[in-house]
Amino acid sequence: MIKFMLFIDGTWLYSNTSRLVEASGEPGFVLDFGKLPRVLAEEVGRRLGHDDWTVVRTHLFGSYAANVDPRDLEPVERRLNFFTMLRQQHHYEVEAFPIEFRGKRLRRTDRDPGDLFEAKEKCVDIALATSMLFNASMANAYDVAIAVIGDQDFKPVLQSVRRLGKRVAIASINGACSGEYSDPADKARVRDVELLWLEDLLPRLARRYDPHFLDCQSPTHKGERRVETTYYPKRGEKFYCPACREEFSRQKDAAAAAGTAFAGTGGGNGGASESATYAPTDTTLMGVVKHKRVDKNYGFIMVDSCGEYDGAEYFFHETDLVDGTRFAELAEGTYVDFQVKAESPSGKAPPARNVRRRVAV
Repeated sequence: MIKFMLFIDGTWLYSNTSRLVEASGEPGFVLDFGKLPRVLAEEVGRRLGHDDWTVVRTHLFGSYAANVDPRDLEPVERRLNFFTMLRQQHHYEVEAFPIEFRGKRLRRTDRDPGDLFEAKEKCVDIALATSMLFNASMANAYDVAIAVIGDQDFKPVLQSVRRLGKRVAIASINGACSGEYSDPADKARVRDVELLWLEDLLPRLARRYDPHFLDCQSPTHKGERRVETTYYPKRGEKFYCPACREEFSRQKDAAAAAGTAFAGTGGGNGGASESATYAPTDTTLMGVVKHKRVDKNYGFIMVDSCGEYDGAEYFFHETDLVDGTRFAELAEGTYVDFQVKAESPSGKAPPARNVRRRVAV
């Protein structure tokens, strides 16, 4: 079995993802970064004549703007959310380095014409090169390095890795790739297989919602548990079929109409907690961030250490954060304080407001 290790220039990839989306020619095309390591390994393995392989690690190195003008916080948050998504959902090893902006606007065209400030990215290239060389020096760390890059600056490290006896593959994007990497003759001696163009792999990298079969995990499920669905649960998330979720919502609505608290099962996949007593509006509670959708900027808080309300889940959006709490830095497992914004919509987790990171006393 050969071992692959990926080394990704995250700043370059983030900046050029729009090229891939445009190249797809598909309206609403979404690149599935969870598939990227496997698809690249499959393709490189095929070109090397190996079908027995494993991806040991996927390393990504990137940068983000720090101390920017408040008017530019949104694009900064988007990039931080991108890195968080890769780390939390797809288990990339992410190293992100800040770029000091001294309170200035991100785009030079938005600054005073006489302002000569130039933002400079630090550490990204050297961190990627150091990691690739360090792991290459370890006898059994990897056999083949897959570099997802475009800048010419990485040529020396690619050459050095090959001198250490490791093989190198390069994946890049048309229009954002150094000519030395794409040179068919490989005069720079930087790779061991033909360069992989990510554009050619887009059909395999697309996020698909094809029908498949899953077992409903609701204890009240009736009939055959294996049902067809287009839903893809996240790691550790239980799957409940539409019939069970509909029944859960019906029972909850009935309980609400009767003015009684409801504790039920089978409300997963966007529904309310499996068993919960919800607090009245404006109640202050403590909880833990149970799940985040970094691509949609929302998440769920599970109440903890609040007695009768333990286990209840509340929905929050990044706009509900206060006191300097940042969505991108609010990791799953973080304890927070919050208030109940309103009663639960039918079959949904009640909304929270004034969500702030809990300060240890």
